[in-house]
Amino acid sequence: MINNYKYTENAFLPKTVFIPLLQEKNGSCKPVVKVGEFVTEGQVIASSDSSSIHSPIPGLLKDVCSVHCPDGKIENALQIITQGSFTYLGKPSKPEAWESLSPASLERKLDGKGIINTFSCTHPLSLTDQIKKTEKLRNINLVVRLFDEDTYRISDSLMTKFYFKQIQEGAHMLAKILDAQSIVFVLGPKDIKEMNLEDDDKHMIFYLGLNPKKYLNGFKYEIISSFNKIYRKTYSISLKSTDIFIDPYTLYDIYNAVVYNIPVMSRSIHFTGNCIPASCFLNVRIGFTLKELTSQLGGFIKNPAAVIINGKVCGNCVNWFDVPITKYVKSVEFVSKANTTDSQVYTCIKCGSCRYNCPVGIAPDILYDYVLKKTSLNEDLVKKATLCINCGKCNTVCQARIPLCQVITMIKDKLDEQ
Repeated sequence: MINNYKYTENAFLPKTVFIPLLQEKNGSCKPVVKVGEFVTEGQVIASSDSSSIHSPIPGLLKDVCSVHCPDGKIENALQIITQGSFTYLGKPSKPEAWESLSPASLERKLDGKGIINTFSCTHPLSLTDQIKKTEKLRNINLVVRLFDEDTYRISDSLMTKFYFKQIQEGAHMLAKILDAQSIVFVLGPKDIKEMNLEDDDKHMIFYLGLNPKKYLNGFKYEIISSFNKIYRKTYSISLKSTDIFIDPYTLYDIYNAVVYNIPVMSRSIHFTGNCIPASCFLNVRIGFTLKELTSQLGGFIKNPAAVIINGKVCGNCVNWFDVPITKYVKSVEFVSKANTTDSQVYTCIKCGSCRYNCPVGIAPDILYDYVLKKTSLNEDLVKKATLCINCGKCNTVCQARIPLCQVITMIKDKLDEQ
């Protein structure tokens, strides 16, 4: 399927964008511009202690309003109407050599560029925060997964196909900042062979082959286990949960920030589904709504009954089209009524499938009752929710269609706040 895509292209420029102020986990930004002001392309329009949001277009800040986000939540957003000339788009830019820069200089180049780590789309994290948290840790490994954790999505794989050199270079930049002891690229064995990639023992660069089509292979849990089985005895290094796990999107943003001084203003997104004439991979400006994007996709040949964001297993389903593109969106699928299933939530039948199939051994049904039915539960059992890897397997096997994974995520977020 990936071989069917020969190129990527830029989407049309939006007339209006709606930019949510929450683009990462627990990282809501505050506006630094006022309604009625004109902003330039790439200007910081909102910021927090750990991140920033840049205007993807030049124009007039018309309003601060509420919008439905791709994760199903309602957040405040900045509405900007396109006006004026662009700062970056269409302008020639000279690449900057980075090899001689110190780790501190490289890190400063990333500050204020609005880069988030979307290794997990359900929990996008501030890259700046992650880097700071590793400063006191030793023997950090940088793990780069080059395919999607959701087997119904091919966005990361397409990024790897089109931008592998930039992604590879971005990984070396980040490894230098982290003083990482190794870089581990995770991709399919067939891809390793076709691309003639070989382990570099001297520089501790490894290419771990995992089947991208096998469910769970793209999760941290499985990558750690597989790598340690193969490499630990030979090289006396092992992966651990405190290592930095990253995806092609984040490394591509790092590359652009360091080499061209460009902040995050767009996302390459895979559009698919039986409601549009053809699938495509478009570079879309942040804040562009799905409703406005429809014309470039060729219009709808069937009426969509649902919009699936970021894959059927790990993503979200929304029923509206005014959803804006955010930094954590990788794929959008428009699905007709004939291709949707019964979404009614039924009463738990106590089959135990969610427990038997959980790869980390938690009890999703008990945690669900704890939240929805207010049942009493031992504090240690509640804290086991933090082990969840968001694989969505409990949702997949639940015969009652209970949103177990989403409820567990709510518990994890609450524990994080505490």
